[in-house]
Amino acid sequence: MNQVISREDAFALLKKYNKEPFHIQHGLTVEGVMRWFAKEYGYAEEEDYWA
Repeated sequence: MNQVISREDAFALLKKYNKEPFHIQHGLTVEGVMRWFAKEYGYAEEEDYWA
């Protein structure tokens, strides 16, 4: 079974379990990096999934 969580739900969980601003920023940075890699390697149409 392949379930995909929405970005909003994922971000809410990130903030719920991580109170340090560094950890929130790290999550957002990783999201941006994964978006870049998706585009760079030909998965732009799946960018939201990889982010």
